[in-house]
Amino acid sequence: MADFALGLTKTAVEGTLSRVKSAIEEEARLKEKVHHDLVFITAEFQMMQSFLNVANKERAKNEVVRTWVRQLRDLAFDVEDCVEFVVHLDNKSTWWWRMVPSCVVPQRHRHLDEAAAEIKLLKARVEDVSQRNTRYNLISDSGSHAKTITVQ
Repeated sequence: MADFALGLTKTAVEGTLSRVKSAIEEEARLKEKVHHDLVFITAEFQMMQSFLNVANKERAKNEVVRTWVRQLRDLAFDVEDCVEFVVHLDNKSTWWWRMVPSCVVPQRHRHLDEAAAEIKLLKARVEDVSQRNTRYNLISDSGSHAKTITVQ
């Protein structure tokens, strides 16, 4: 009977150890992905800011450019809100909550997952806005002359 109890305990400890390691690794992967997405978003916004810095008044009269600028502004506000949310996350590691079934985890410990999901969506929106800029030729080589827009 003692061998059975020892074997059962050994199995339980190994399972727990494996689960703890997995939870720590998952949190680290999530943080790395969030960091990577934020670096990408920052680089895209720097390019968009450069466009806005060289855009002239004549270009601002273009309806397509005005629409793109409005979309960019809305996106910038959404990214700012998300970044504020991420900054206010508790810096303490919450990897151990990943071992608990999700239906039991208190809402306050799901923030990193929520932030990562929102940042992923924002990254996709940033990519869309950037591609829209390219698709409609909003930025010319010099960045200050309006291109003729052709829709096919």
